Amino acid sequence: MQLMTGLRERRHLETKQLLVKTAFDLFVERGFTNVTMDEVAQAAGVSRSTLYRRFPAKEDLVLEIPRRWMVVFDHAVEALPPDSPTGEAIGEPALAVAAHIDQNKEIVRTAYQILGQSPTLQQSGLVTTIWHGRFAALFERFSTADTETSLVLAGAYLGAIDAMVLHWATTGATSPVTEKTTRLLARLRPILPPNQTD
Repeated sequence: MQLMTGLRERRHLETKQLLVKTAFDLFVERGFTNVTMDEVAQAAGVSRSTLYRRFPAKEDLVLEIPRRWMVVFDHAVEALPPDSPTGEAIGEPALAVAAHIDQNKEIVRTAYQILGQSPTLQQSGLVTTIWHGRFAALFERFSTADTETSLVLAGAYLGAIDAMVLHWATTGATSPVTEKTTRLLARLRPILPPNQTD
């Protein structure tokens, strides 16, 4: 039974990856707004219902990339020891996402190219709001910062990381995102609040 579940999950993931790749190819070739969901399903060789089960809206195909980052981030957070210093608690998940981006840099760059074509995607605040909450929760859990300060610090970190990844993705920079993230975390270190255990 467990083998069947694992096989089903792998097929589900493979179908999602096929749909994202097919959609991205079409979006780059013809523009995000000029491609329909039906065309994505047809080009991928799947039914319309299969596509909509995995991605209810066209925007979800592009937002799948940062959602994958969240899975990586969450796994890194789960692995943190409960007495982690604040800098490590923030840095380890951020570096895990950076490593994931380095491993998938072409599709990430393509996602940013597609984001630049669509005002509706650029204005989608959902993913940013979710990320903000994740960073704020880390500050509250691992530092002495109160809720308001944690939210402000989360905004500072998220804004800096967003700007750095956007610059990397849109300038064709070749240096690894992990290196850029390490330097960025060092620059932000002075604003870290004391550890929870201090």
